Amino acid sequence: MKKISLTVKMWLALSLVSLLVYVIVILIMPFLVRNFFTVTMMEPHVPPKKNARGEALPPGPPPGPPVLGSRDFRIRDFIVLEDGTTIPEQAKQMFSSSLIQEIMQNAVSQQTSIQLYEYNRGQETVRYVIRKEQAYGRPLYQVALIRKSEEDRFIKSLLLNFMVFTGIALIISWFASLFIARYLTQPLIQMERHVKRIANRNWHEPLDVKRGDEIGRLARSIEIMRRQLVRQDEMQQSMLQNISHELKTPVMVIRSYAQAIQDGVYPKGDLAGSIQVIDEEGARLEKLVKQLLYLTRLDYLATREQVQKKVKLDRLIENIVQRLCPQRPEISCQLDLQPVSISGDEEVLRVMIENLLENHLRYAVSRLEISLGLSDEKTEIVLSFWNDGSRIEPHILDQLFQPFHKGREGKFGLGLTIVQRIVKMYRGEINLKNERGGVSSTVKIPSRGID
Repeated sequence: MKKISLTVKMWLALSLVSLLVYVIVILIMPFLVRNFFTVTMMEPHVPPKKNARGEALPPGPPPGPPVLGSRDFRIRDFIVLEDGTTIPEQAKQMFSSSLIQEIMQNAVSQQTSIQLYEYNRGQETVRYVIRKEQAYGRPLYQVALIRKSEEDRFIKSLLLNFMVFTGIALIISWFASLFIARYLTQPLIQMERHVKRIANRNWHEPLDVKRGDEIGRLARSIEIMRRQLVRQDEMQQSMLQNISHELKTPVMVIRSYAQAIQDGVYPKGDLAGSIQVIDEEGARLEKLVKQLLYLTRLDYLATREQVQKKVKLDRLIENIVQRLCPQRPEISCQLDLQPVSISGDEEVLRVMIENLLENHLRYAVSRLEISLGLSDEKTEIVLSFWNDGSRIEPHILDQLFQPFHKGREGKFGLGLTIVQRIVKMYRGEINLKNERGGVSSTVKIPSRGID
């Protein structure tokens, strides 16, 4: 069943529903028809007509066309008096004496005003209703009856006609169900082909399904995914080009210096100076590779459940400042740290703080300020860095978070990218802006990470 297409499944479902309705109607139709006859016989009947001399006329066929189109079907009625007289008198000749006798016995003994009976003698079966009335203070019994054979023939004829017309309607409904199923699944087939093209990296053709239902929403989601894949592919291509460019320079320097030393030439004047250049370029290359690997690690961590530990941010910042600020002793580092703890990965938080601090140390002229605390509503952790360096051009403020977009003294353009990835992992946000004659970075992390 799992391998059957959705079109066939929907068609089968609609067909089974219509078939079920058909079977149910066929099963209950005989009961409904018989019940209709019973109700009809129990309705009040018009007294028999009399001629000019006051004599009752014999019952005749009902006026108009035969009942429900059957000439063999008729509900007959007559009146029985207490002394056994029938009106009209021909009623005794139309039915067997045993039936008339049974009707008389049941009429006399009947306690209710109306009651249904069934007469069975040999092959003759008659259903009849006796209605008890009063006329001039004497009982009068009105009888309506129908032969079972007539009723059965009529029901069979009616059921056969019903089955024919309903069968035609059922076949038409099956074709209509197939059309509806194909109409509903056509967009799904179109989306299936489109997703296969996306899987083959052919994602530049847009998906256009103009519908407002669930299928339309699914199509729009696929289109959004396609656009994101296109952007991601473009970013990946750009990132590969930038990585190639960043790796090419130190590799070329290392190779050229190594070849020159091998030939007995020292580009830096002596062997020690030339080897120092090779060592510096190797260290630069190593740091770039580590940052690229860390970006990949962050992408992996973003899809996994992280091990949460209580981290005291104020102490972590103090340790990092004590380790990095001595690199520029001319910079005055001012700390305003409130005791704040957060549940998270200490190593990841350390990388975030180190990258922010290194950026501000690089551009600071004489002063660096770091503050840590909670927002006024106690719903966010607020970590701020400020340096008194030169302002950043407004048009590149947002671009600095993109990979390999460097400031004027930047090295690889990956530091702020790593910071932003980490902040997003904690459902926070980071803002970079010019203020107070310098540049500030503000990180805000939601309170659910606060202990």
